[in-house]
Amino acid sequence: MKTIYLISKFITLPGAFLKGFWEHLACRLLHIPVENANYLPADVHCGHVQNSPAQSPAQSFLLALLPYLAQRALAWIFIAAAAPPLLLFGVRSAQESHFFFLYLVALYFGLSLLCNSFPSWPQAQQQWRLFYGETAQASSTAKILLAPCNAWFFLGAWLEKTGIFTLVLFAAVIASWILW
Repeated sequence: MKTIYLISKFITLPGAFLKGFWEHLACRLLHIPVENANYLPADVHCGHVQNSPAQSPAQSFLLALLPYLAQRALAWIFIAAAAPPLLLFGVRSAQESHFFFLYLVALYFGLSLLCNSFPSWPQAQQQWRLFYGETAQASSTAKILLAPCNAWFFLGAWLEKTGIFTLVLFAAVIASWILW
């Protein structure tokens, strides 16, 4: 499974690197010490920074949310610029548009960012423990209101850890481009 994970990170290298940057920035903003600022190690932390555990549920949630929002916003900007010409207007070659290769690069960059938007698996597990574990520190209101977001982060981290998210997303885009 680690091999598939590392292959998916290699395929989406720009997104993995930028995700590490966003996490590093979030750790600085939230005053969470960073243990290893290497964004692209060849292990489970590829595309993430190794940081000390968050001290509170709010800190843990913000550490997952802030990089997620930054990564997703930037991803959708690139995808919104590239997808209409390629997928809706039928631009299939450089003869049809001088910007064809630029569209392809923008689409790749947007998908790369999209594939690397979730927290790391250890971080998602830590967040789940802080909210719902035996020694949970979150209030009942926070547990209920943030349950959909926490479940989304937990599922996304698992999909990213297994590499399934990257493979399915790229396969869907390629299939839609071929079949359109």
